[in-house]
Amino acid sequence: MGESGLANAIARIEGRFGVHALARGETSERHRSEIVIATKTSLDHLIGGGLVAGEPLAFVGPPSVGKLSLALRAVVGAQLQGGTVAWVDPTASFDPRAAECAGVNLERVIVVRAPRDAVALAAAAALRSEGFRLVVVDAGDPAFGGVDVDDLAPALPAVRGSPAAFLVVAAKRGRRVAVPAFVFERLAWERRFDRTVGWSFSVEGTRGQSPLDRRALFCLTDGALVDLGTRADLAEVAV
Repeated sequence: MGESGLANAIARIEGRFGVHALARGETSERHRSEIVIATKTSLDHLIGGGLVAGEPLAFVGPPSVGKLSLALRAVVGAQLQGGTVAWVDPTASFDPRAAECAGVNLERVIVVRAPRDAVALAAAAALRSEGFRLVVVDAGDPAFGGVDVDDLAPALPAVRGSPAAFLVVAAKRGRRVAVPAFVFERLAWERRFDRTVGWSFSVEGTRGQSPLDRRALFCLTDGALVDLGTRADLAEVAV
């Protein structure tokens, strides 16, 4: 293949999959390490190091279980790499005070108040942009203007080759859209002096060699997130 043929092949690949789809052999391994966004929690063990640019991921579970707390950790991770984050917020529920308490730099978060019928379009536009390191869709409750994971199907072609990781925070998995999901479940309420001050919850994925490797435990107390480690960690301590 001549130089012109190679240039045409590269142009076709980049045109279909994005300009970040190609990397020289000697830089490909280094490039992958640069595109992983770590949350600095046990969640990274489940995910395989962190959220990866050009790949979708979903946090699913009931409201007020801890999904947004870990999503904000991902935002902080992206910003620590010098990136800016797009937060698509169809239900206008983004809480800047909670985000700031979690360590988020609000100057590097663009909140997109897209209506329900434009959420997928807004997400796709952010994913195709060179300006974002992470795109988060807080799907919210469809009964109050939110969207289902399936509603985001038109945005998924823009994920591959994007310089941004794509994170969806939703109540349920998609029925038609296959997005890798991590399930959040509340375990117990924490009470102090007859007052509820927080709760413990688990995050379970599908990766790992055994169920112990696929579950991480956390506690939210007075708004502060405490990482309790994986079940494998706890089993080792017990032994």
